[in-house]
Amino acid sequence: MCKGIPDMFFLEHMGLPVEVDLCQWKEMKKYPLSLDLNKVLQVAESLENIVCRCFGPEGGHVLFIKSTGDLLITRDGRKILESLLLDHPVARIVVHSACNHASVTGDGVKSFVLLLCGVLRELQAAINKKDLILSGGTTRNQNQGHVLKRLSNLMMTFQTEILENIIVKQLSPHFETVFLKETNTLSSRTIQSVLDTYFSGRIGYNNRAFISRLVADYFHRCLPHNKSIADVVHTVITCFSELHTEVLGEPIENSKIISGIVLHRQFAVYCPSGGKIRAVIITEQFHQYLSASDVTFAVCSDAQLHLSQIFLRQRTEKLMKHLQNMEVRLILSTVKQPEIVLFYAKQNGISVVDCLPAEEIELVRIITGASSLSTAYGDIVSRQHLDTFLITCCQPVLLGSRKYVQLTFSRSLTLLPHSLVICGPVKGLTEQLVSAIHSAFKMLQQLFQPVVTNCVGLDTAKNQGCCKTRKRESVQEQNVTCSKYQKDSVCECNSHGISLNHSPESIKCGGHIGSRIINGDIVLQMNSPIDNTGSVLPGGGTFEMLLNFYLQSFAKQCQDAELALVCSVVGNALLNIPQNIYKAKKRNTCFLFKYAQFISALKNNEAIETSQLGLESASCKYQLVASVLHCISKLVAIDYIVGVKCIPPNTTNDESTDDV
Repeated sequence: MCKGIPDMFFLEHMGLPVEVDLCQWKEMKKYPLSLDLNKVLQVAESLENIVCRCFGPEGGHVLFIKSTGDLLITRDGRKILESLLLDHPVARIVVHSACNHASVTGDGVKSFVLLLCGVLRELQAAINKKDLILSGGTTRNQNQGHVLKRLSNLMMTFQTEILENIIVKQLSPHFETVFLKETNTLSSRTIQSVLDTYFSGRIGYNNRAFISRLVADYFHRCLPHNKSIADVVHTVITCFSELHTEVLGEPIENSKIISGIVLHRQFAVYCPSGGKIRAVIITEQFHQYLSASDVTFAVCSDAQLHLSQIFLRQRTEKLMKHLQNMEVRLILSTVKQPEIVLFYAKQNGISVVDCLPAEEIELVRIITGASSLSTAYGDIVSRQHLDTFLITCCQPVLLGSRKYVQLTFSRSLTLLPHSLVICGPVKGLTEQLVSAIHSAFKMLQQLFQPVVTNCVGLDTAKNQGCCKTRKRESVQEQNVTCSKYQKDSVCECNSHGISLNHSPESIKCGGHIGSRIINGDIVLQMNSPIDNTGSVLPGGGTFEMLLNFYLQSFAKQCQDAELALVCSVVGNALLNIPQNIYKAKKRNTCFLFKYAQFISALKNNEAIETSQLGLESASCKYQLVASVLHCISKLVAIDYIVGVKCIPPNTTNDESTDDV
C-alpha cells in the first residue's frame, strides 16, 4: 500500500488510473496463521497485478501519492515494490527476494514477480490433479504439506541437475557474444543494443535512447587496454556515487561525460598550473598546534609563547617550501587545513582542496595507487621521494550553479576514470535516472559472468540416456542424478538448433556454425559451453520460449516422474513473461501466434522474424530463473506464520525487526 493511503494505491497505466484493493491482506494479521499454496499465490498475484501494468517496453508508469502530497511517478520495479507498505509476511519475503535478485543483476524485479506467479499457478494446478504421484505417497490423500516440501527439494535438484545442463548443452549454441571474433574486443553496437533493451523497461520512451547512448559511451571511455572488463565495471559500481554528479533544474539532454573525476568540493586555494602536476594525499593538518587534545601546555612567559608560535609557523612554511621543491602542486586533504597552511600554500603556488570525503580520497587511491602522506616534519623533509602521483589537469568546473574540482589522469593507468553529469528538471526524476544508470552497470557486470558456473567438466558429447533416481527410505534423502537423454532424435541439442544472427533488419535462425555480423561488427556465432561470458540473445521472450521448448522436450523423455513434473511446471511458467510483453503491444503481436510461429521455425530450422527486440544478457536471464526457484523453495515449505511482539533473544544486531 502506498504511504499515506491506508487501503489502496493508484496506478496510472496508459493514462487510466487503476485502483488496487489490498485489504484482503489485513485478514492475515491473526497469528499463528496457517499457510498453504493457495494463500501464497493470492499474495503473489496481488503484486503481479501491480507490476504487470508497467511491464515491458510498452508498459505504463506507476503514480504514488504520499501523505505529504508529494507525487512519485516511476517504472522501476524495485522502486515500486519498495514503496509499498506490506503487512503480509509472504509479500515481504517476495519483495525481499526480488530486490536481492535486482542487487545482483541490476534489474528483473517485475520479471521475478511474473515468473514467481507463473510457477505458483502451475504448482497449484499440478497439486489439484487427481493423478499426482510423488515419492512416498499415493494421490490426493497425500498431505499437501508433504507434497510441497517434496517439491521444495525438487526445485533445488532441478536447478543444479537439470536446468544448468540444459542451459549449457542446448541453449548456449543459440547465444551470441559481445566480443569480436578476430580481436576479442567488445562490439560497441552490441553493448548499445543490450543497454537499449535494458533501459526500455526502466526509463520513459522520450529519454531512453539518449540515456542508453550516454551510458554506452561512458562504459567504453572507462575501459583501458590492459585491464579486465570485470574489474573496471566492479570499480564503477563500487564508486558510482563518486563518479557521478547530479545537476537539478536542467533538462536531461544536458547530461554529459567529463574526463577524469569531479571532487565535490571547491578549491581552498587555487593556483593555475599548466601541464602535468604532482599531487599528494594527506589525512592530517600540516600546521601543528602547541598542544594536542586533552593535553595541558604550560608556558612561563608571553615571550616563550610567542617563540613557540613562531617556531610552528616557520615549520609550516618550510614544509610548504619543501613540497614546492619536490614539484608538488596540489594537496588533497580529508581534513580542513588552517589559514596559515593555505597562506603558505598560495605563496608557493600549491593548490589545496580540503574537507574531501573519505570515499573520494579512496577513489583517487584506487586510480593512482598512491597512499596518504604523513605530515610529520621529519618524515617529509628526510624523504628523497614522496608518494606523489601525476595529474594531467586540475581546474575548477561549474556544474549547474555549483563549483567543483575536476581532476584528469594519465591514460597509462589501469582505469580511465570519467564522471557522469546527470541532469534532471526535478530531484525525483534525477534520482531515478541515477538509480537506473547504476543498475545498468550491475547488469553489465552480470553480463560478463559465465551463464552457468557449476557445470565445469561437462561432457557435451554424451547426450543419450535418461534421468534416473536412487530412491531411499526417506523422501528427503533421495539422491537425484541427471545423466543422459533417452533418444537422440528428440533430445539432441543440435537436432533443432538455431543460430541467432542479429542484423538491422531481423534476427535469422540457421543451423551452421561460424562468425556472425551484428550491425556490421563480426561476432562469434556460438560460445564454448563453459566459457560463455558476454553471452546475449534476442529479447522479447526469446530466452523463455527457448527454455520452455527444451524443458518440455526433456520432460517427455525423462523417466523420473517427479523431475518431469517440475520441468513441465517451470517450462509452462516461463511463458508468463512473453505473454505479458505481447499483452502490452497494440499491434498485430498476439502471443499465441508468435509462440506457435517461433516453435514451428525452431523445429523446422527456419528463419524467425524477431526484429526490434534488442538483446538481453543470457547470464541475467538464467539468474532470474535460479532466484525464483530459490524463493519458491522457501515459500512452499512454510506451514505456519507465527507473530512475535519482540525480537527473539538469539537475533543478531544486524538483523532488523522486519527480517524477523
